[in-house]
Amino acid sequence: MFGFDAAHTRFDPRGVGMSTSNVGSMVLKGTGPTGGSIQSSSPAVATVNVNRKGTIMVFIGSVDGKLYAFDEFASGHCMGTPPSCPPAWSATTGGFVESSPAVVNGVVYVGSNDDKLYAFDAAGVTGCSGTPKTCSPLWTATTGAPVLSSPAVANGVVYVGSNDDKLYAFDAAGVTGCSGTPKACAPLATATTGDIVESSPAPAGAVVYVGSNDNNLYAFGLP
Repeated sequence: MFGFDAAHTRFDPRGVGMSTSNVGSMVLKGTGPTGGSIQSSSPAVATVNVNRKGTIMVFIGSVDGKLYAFDEFASGHCMGTPPSCPPAWSATTGGFVESSPAVVNGVVYVGSNDDKLYAFDAAGVTGCSGTPKTCSPLWTATTGAPVLSSPAVANGVVYVGSNDDKLYAFDAAGVTGCSGTPKACAPLATATTGDIVESSPAPAGAVVYVGSNDNNLYAFGLP
């Protein structure tokens, strides 16, 4: 997810292939076209179980209102030199997607400017069909304003900020507080700040931290 993990440490325990000794030799490996500009949405990279095989996927939002999922670049379906890689699947929301997606336990979560948080099957199987493949959400959750904040998931809870000045907490599994067809989820909890919350929350233990446009950092936790 944004910053690699719920605490946004930006640390990948698997290690990285580039370092100070070889970064100067990097070259373009490929591009993945979207239908609109990519603004504040940052890519999330995760290994996803696709057809019983661990596949590296890259997820990113676009101002065309869609979430895009790309296979590992330079894979077999990419064309040209350098390769141009079409998305493995895409999903339409009701507004710009400036939120950065989070991928946890095979589900990708992302906010949209249509006031909603979305959850999709990261593998592009459940709720997905067609050529090119498009996916419908596993569930959605409505806040009181656009969601530019990037969700963070910890201990089965997905946290996200909203431009209605609040931090929201939802059941990441889409069970508690969720009902209907298509499935919609009510918040497990909300917390109010003094202005819009574009900041991305960082859960740590029994506390979740988030910034607000009222010039304050907030810490919410158990009594």
